[in-house]
Amino acid sequence: MEKLNKFISYSKGIFNNDNQIKEEKAATGEVRTPEAKHIAEVCNDKIQNLPKDFKGYFMIDETYYNHGDKVTELHHLFLYTVNENNQVVLTSYEMPKEIEYKDFINSNDKLTFDYNKLEKNSKFNPIVFKEEDGAFIAESEAEFAPGVIFTAKQKNLDGKMYVTEIFRKNGEIVSGSEEPIVYHRVK
Repeated sequence: MEKLNKFISYSKGIFNNDNQIKEEKAATGEVRTPEAKHIAEVCNDKIQNLPKDFKGYFMIDETYYNHGDKVTELHHLFLYTVNENNQVVLTSYEMPKEIEYKDFINSNDKLTFDYNKLEKNSKFNPIVFKEEDGAFIAESEAEFAPGVIFTAKQKNLDGKMYVTEIFRKNGEIVSGSEEPIVYHRVK
């Protein structure tokens, strides 16, 4: 659990990429990445019927991308555990059906849901994080539909994350960028 607790301490909090945007503006006068805010908190206390000896952390993961003309919101439920090789594993779960999307956020004090009704997200392959040089690094690929591939790359350090998420259709990028969003913890 020590490795998992370290990973969670690196991953939870409020993050943004304001520094990356400032650096891009200073270097080229233009911004290539969207303004992004990331909020991740452990939510085990919001889950009813969670086994007493449960060895993992569920987290609500919120990301907000400001593209200038529109804001994209993504809300996810992730479970972090440790596998037999002592590596951190992210497993994606479906959002509980009885909860409205807009209400599935960390700041919702009234949010509760039942462990026994949770379902793994069948579109996502579990992601394994390897610890290297003080960072947790992972890469995963999943086929969402025929010809539609989602690639995720992530590197978590204490207070900083590099996240790349790309959707490709028939080999061409339709969403995301090869360049990672660089998040710094602000709270």
